[in-house]
Amino acid sequence: MRNHGEVKRGWATSRRLGIVLGVPGLILVVAIAVLVRWGTRWTIPRASVEGSGYELLAHWDGAGLPSGPFERPIGIAVTPRGDLYVTDARKRVAHLSATGDVIGEWGREGDGPGEFSNPVGVAVAPDGSVFVSDYDQDRVQKFASDGRFLLEFGSSGSEPGQFNAPAGLAVDASGFIYVADFYNHRVQKFRSDGTFQSIIGHPGRLGDGALHYPTGVQVTPDGQLLVADAYNYQLQWFDREGHPLRRVGYHLFWLWPRPVSSRKGFSVPTGTAVGPDGLIHVADSGNHRIVMLSGEGKYLADWTIPDARPNVYSPEKVAVSPDGSTIYATDLAANRLLVLSIVHPGRSSGGGKR
Repeated sequence: MRNHGEVKRGWATSRRLGIVLGVPGLILVVAIAVLVRWGTRWTIPRASVEGSGYELLAHWDGAGLPSGPFERPIGIAVTPRGDLYVTDARKRVAHLSATGDVIGEWGREGDGPGEFSNPVGVAVAPDGSVFVSDYDQDRVQKFASDGRFLLEFGSSGSEPGQFNAPAGLAVDASGFIYVADFYNHRVQKFRSDGTFQSIIGHPGRLGDGALHYPTGVQVTPDGQLLVADAYNYQLQWFDREGHPLRRVGYHLFWLWPRPVSSRKGFSVPTGTAVGPDGLIHVADSGNHRIVMLSGEGKYLADWTIPDARPNVYSPEKVAVSPDGSTIYATDLAANRLLVLSIVHPGRSSGGGKR
């Protein structure tokens, strides 16, 4: 995403607060914030269940794709059959089987039907159609499963139905499309034909429903909307009507997204995936890890990329297999997909596709 400098600005803001207020004043402000519960949750509540985790099975570089291997892959979606669609910087959508075999690809550079400038989000509808958001062109395109162009919607702006860098997107069981409208700090809901339905969330750093550069959306099995509120360093849940329900992972004043381990907070969560068992998987890109949460948002486990590049936020997006056994993550820093099996109590490892 283009706004990863926000973290550095947060640190700069914290230093300015110390200079302006002085140490006693800053301590007083922090104390007041704690008293009013103003953005002071540092940890993700831990679930009582132990023994969950991830095991790395493979990584795919897309070497068999017609126009070349993966180049900064970002978006990923899994179909009900288990095959995958991936967007990358080659301005295309790659189509892979559940075992990593190439099925095909489509797209090229341009602003016409079926063309892209910066395809980021990808989602599969119940009827098998594929939606792709273009971060630079402020539009969403709809395709048949074989890449045949069907329609497009959106334009540049901040009015309802317009976008300013559409990022992640999702489609629910009724065919409604949800788009994370990055620079407009909101999520927009559309009907299956691309007509505008409603706005979810509002710009802000404080309180339920406030969004700050959201990058990903996901529909949970019970129909709630889960938003990766990246630069508020949290996840937020909304109900079917768009009312905020709960959130986890935010930081003190949003100024100290410190590197963390175990169950402490997030540093720029950019994508989520929800399995059929309700488990939530989070691309915690600033911490270079994937985090597993219960359906209620409680910490279960995490897995960190062992060879991560410290100055590049990755993984960006995650997707889960239809049977809930495998996680696929786009590691744009290393130009690859990561394939991990999901392990939790009552399920043995090794269920993923190699």
